[in-house]
Amino acid sequence: MIDAQDALRDLVVAARRSPGATLVTISTIDVDQDQMTRVYSTDPESYPVGDREKPLREAEDDPWYERVVVQQQPWVSLDVDDLRATFADYELIESLGCGAIINVPVVREGTTIGSINLLDAAGRYDLSSVDAALALAARIVPVLASLAN
Repeated sequence: MIDAQDALRDLVVAARRSPGATLVTISTIDVDQDQMTRVYSTDPESYPVGDREKPLREAEDDPWYERVVVQQQPWVSLDVDDLRATFADYELIESLGCGAIINVPVVREGTTIGSINLLDAAGRYDLSSVDAALALAARIVPVLASLAN
């Protein structure tokens, strides 16, 4: 049986093929604890594994939380302006050569249990990229469920 870290590494290989990614992070989400915990990162120096991205919501009216966690829909920032408007760590993101982001919820039995976060150069993603990212999320449900327990 493949272990969780091997499965996450395999997912990253697939993500780099399609839709493409310079940086990939994968996090578990615990809505009840209002907590997001990074379980995988292709750049652990900049985005360390085990980092608890607390709080899960930036504010009571958080568009990212509403879209990804509540509506269970991808968040897409296609360019640097959108990225700057949404992510507090935009300077770090840009310093890594990234200007576009797709955050895809990982959903199990109607509950958001995680997020796959794909980052690449500005202009790199389009609607077909989002479809490819959604397919990745479907593959990783059992792995994130095992890590969330």
